[in-house]
Amino acid sequence: MCKSYIEITSQMMAHDLKKAAQNLTCPVCYSIYKNPKYLPCHHSYCEACLENLIKENFTINCPECRQTAIIPAGGVKELADNFFINRLVDQLILQNKVENEVEVKCDRCEEPDPVVTYCPDCSVFLCHVCNEAHSRDKMTRDHGKIPLAELRSKKDVPIRAKPKPQMCKEHSNELVYYCETCQELVCLYCTVKDHVGHIHDTTKQMAKKHKRELEGFEVPLEEMTKDLLKVHDGISRIRDKIIKQKDEVKRKIDQYYDDLNRALMRQKEQLKQQVDKIESQEEKAVIQQLEKVETVQEKVMNMKSLHDEAMDSSDQEFLSAKKQIVDRMQKLTENYKQMNTQPLETAIVKFSPAPESFPKFGSIHVHANPEAMEIIHLPSNIIVGKEVECTIITKYVSGSQHFQGGDKVAVTLKSSKGNVTSASVTDNDDGSHRVSFVVQQIGEYKLSISINGQELYKQFRKLMARTNYRTIEIPRNTITNDGNLGEPWGIAFRSDDTWAVTDYLKHHVYIFDSDDQLITTFGTKGTNNGQFKNPRGVTFDDYHLFVVDSGNHRVQKFDVNGNYLLQFGGKGPGEGNLNDPRGITAHNGMVYIAEQSNKRISVFTGDGQFSLLIGKGYLNNPYNVVVSVNDLIFVADYNHHCVYSFTMTGVNVGKIGTQGNEFGQLNNPVSLATDPCGFIVIAENSNHRVSILTDNGNFVHCFGSKGNGDGQFSNPRGVALKSNGSIYVCDRNNNKIQIFSHLV
Repeated sequence: MCKSYIEITSQMMAHDLKKAAQNLTCPVCYSIYKNPKYLPCHHSYCEACLENLIKENFTINCPECRQTAIIPAGGVKELADNFFINRLVDQLILQNKVENEVEVKCDRCEEPDPVVTYCPDCSVFLCHVCNEAHSRDKMTRDHGKIPLAELRSKKDVPIRAKPKPQMCKEHSNELVYYCETCQELVCLYCTVKDHVGHIHDTTKQMAKKHKRELEGFEVPLEEMTKDLLKVHDGISRIRDKIIKQKDEVKRKIDQYYDDLNRALMRQKEQLKQQVDKIESQEEKAVIQQLEKVETVQEKVMNMKSLHDEAMDSSDQEFLSAKKQIVDRMQKLTENYKQMNTQPLETAIVKFSPAPESFPKFGSIHVHANPEAMEIIHLPSNIIVGKEVECTIITKYVSGSQHFQGGDKVAVTLKSSKGNVTSASVTDNDDGSHRVSFVVQQIGEYKLSISINGQELYKQFRKLMARTNYRTIEIPRNTITNDGNLGEPWGIAFRSDDTWAVTDYLKHHVYIFDSDDQLITTFGTKGTNNGQFKNPRGVTFDDYHLFVVDSGNHRVQKFDVNGNYLLQFGGKGPGEGNLNDPRGITAHNGMVYIAEQSNKRISVFTGDGQFSLLIGKGYLNNPYNVVVSVNDLIFVADYNHHCVYSFTMTGVNVGKIGTQGNEFGQLNNPVSLATDPCGFIVIAENSNHRVSILTDNGNFVHCFGSKGNGDGQFSNPRGVALKSNGSIYVCDRNNNKIQIFSHLV
């Protein structure tokens, strides 16, 4: 049998509790938890911290996951206690006392006497006097007390904090019973006051019963443990492979650059040798010219000396040497004229790097991890003919952005009719890619992405393309059933556009064909099969019609011609009961019913078998319910003036609207419908209008005002959409149904 959470944690306390103390710290105040409370998203915070986070609309945005949580009417104290954390905190305090890190005082008296023993059965420290009394008391004398000195000398002595009794917040009594019907702990007074007729027993018996259910978890837990060990080993091998690959790549880089350096050195020496050869040849020519100049220069100097001597000689000496001097001068002049007196122009030698800037001899590139790709700013609803822009972020395995870029990203859109639109993709060279496209036809599109040639089957996105909303003012038709319509309340369409409407005042159901012509009427006031008492909601599945018989606290099932088949419900708070049911919808073989007095959505099979409860703790006055094309459950809450959204398993994922009469605000929403694009059409009782919002609450359009004229309403009720987008509104107090032009 699986060990309990407490058993597992208590065994690790002696060694790991102090290391785990950081997990006992509230993420808001960064202190050890004090009375931790669960939010619906299962994150925990101190009760006082949650009190400081409450907003004006009595909601809290979880600091960790940002989900919006509705606080119960009784405040934060009504949220569930996290007794696991409370137990660990108590265990930490106990451990600190044992290790003498916190002063230990007697838990039974206020005397300053030193503590001598610890009683594990009572989880208390006792002084000498109280220990004697503990040993004499009939109820405690058999307890196995442990001397404090022994606890501190033997670190492996198993001790754990005793669970604190949980108390009833309404009656201040210990919660010693468990109501199986309501799935909550109750006190003795609760069992005879609010849980009469429910299945309940003592916590000991109920825990024994329900623990047997957990025994079946042992085998799958063992299997998961083994599988996780294999997964861990596989991931470890990948990690080792990454490290080995890193070292190998670095080795190749070192080798490449070492080879490159040697090649560069060889090239450097070759270039220097070329320079030496060129300079040697140039220098030889210059030296030869210089030698010729120096020879002539020497002859000129000799001639000048001879000239000077002749001028200083006697007349006879001068005349006898004149002819020789003149001949030598003429010969010297002739040689001088023939000599090249211009210096030789040598070749200009330069070093020219190739290229001018130092080249990049290598780069590192890692392809992005396709499955870690992220699409941002992509709307789920797009407008025909209008450019749509979004961004694709490529990432590493770690999830960080692939900052280098360079990935080949391709995006295509294929319509339900087979038309293909290619998107323009621009690489921003930082791991992000700008995507833009324009579609030309309304309908559903499937957006597919490929990265580096790999198509991402997990990244398909469905988009709905439509034209802009038209301004809706005046109905194109009005139905009064020849003035016989009483108070139309609920309305619903079948897949073939046959539609049904309930008459709250006359206890009837009317069925019309797709051309809005009356086919049949059935129902009278009463409690028998096929009779009604103030019918409200109505819905179709493919072959049946379900009617909320509100006054009889039941749902009746008929064939599409109005022939009675079965009923389910019955007044009460238990599972399978209904209490003042109002709205209803059918989806994938299941029926969802909004109950005003039970403040919940009850889910049944089409045959009336109870399946699930949704919205308990969130809903105050649910009036209607619908399931969107994205498999989200939307609920109109009359008193909270909003629309809540839940997953198919009942997890709250959002809230749309606040109270008011401005665009996008709601005032007592009573009915709602969704179109194939995910837009929500909401009938507002007190604003006497119909509002159209996106599934995340953005305002799109609204129409209607209070009055009895065309396009005006007096406390509208049901709203439904025909397959062509036409809006049908039950104008309750004006005793008519108004039909408005389609949305696209």
